[in-house]
Amino acid sequence: MMSSRIALLLGLVACDAPLDQRLAIIDQPRLLAITTEPAEARPGDLVTYGALVAGPDGPILTPPTWAFCTAGKPPTEDNAVAPACLGDDDVIALGAQLTVTAALPADGCRVFGPDVPDVGFRPRDPDPSGGYFQPIRADVDDLRAFGLSRITCKLPNAPSAIAQAYLTDYEPNVAPALAPLAIAQAGTPLASDAIPAGANVDLIATWPTQARESYLYYDRARVALVTRREALRVSWYATRGGLDVDASGIAEDDPATSVSTTFHAPATPGPVWLWLVLRDSRGGLATQTIELTIR
Repeated sequence: MMSSRIALLLGLVACDAPLDQRLAIIDQPRLLAITTEPAEARPGDLVTYGALVAGPDGPILTPPTWAFCTAGKPPTEDNAVAPACLGDDDVIALGAQLTVTAALPADGCRVFGPDVPDVGFRPRDPDPSGGYFQPIRADVDDLRAFGLSRITCKLPNAPSAIAQAYLTDYEPNVAPALAPLAIAQAGTPLASDAIPAGANVDLIATWPTQARESYLYYDRARVALVTRREALRVSWYATRGGLDVDASGIAEDDPATSVSTTFHAPATPGPVWLWLVLRDSRGGLATQTIELTIR
């Protein structure tokens, strides 16, 4: 029977104060991210999904059991997915494998987007970046998590000329990329297999400039299309030691191409696993898994 350990993995960015850094320490199995390739697609297009699952002893490679949620939710429902998505009636089963490739449900823009539903609910509101999302569920052992796969839909409630320009010029999201993690102590680079026990070291996550895309956004107040740039956020996880923050982010107007945090290495030698999850504000993400050796 599925336990109550359920997580929602959002691809949204909020560059606010860091959360409790204890969330960064993996002391039990956790599903950290659901990756999508491509990061945005039209209903009916093929998308490949993968799961980043972590445990206290390192990566967990159990093949997830995948399913699309097909249940819309009322506007008054606070959760990002409908309660019916927890059951087995309002889903499309996709099987159990490490990665799964499946066609997005053809009615995604009606059930989860701006198109008028057949019955029941009014059209969905977009997220802060103007996007709409198809929920996908992943079950790994007693873990259950939902990811949100961005779908390309028509622009609603806009003058026809603007809606046509958006349809013609909008570029779907492409997932960001991470350069190899840099590790340093007092400015001196360190190898991942030579971290001194008890040391405080800097972890530096870097991405190429093109990882942050510009995109069209409909500004309803101005009744105009505007160009925005994605914000980015890196979430940090480790199996031992400590991290100053659990996430580091940059806002839309920040030109930085890296963020960092301090890792407090444990006093006892042995392996430590690190995970990084880089998310852009349109729902794309990149992940990185690193094994450190504490000496």
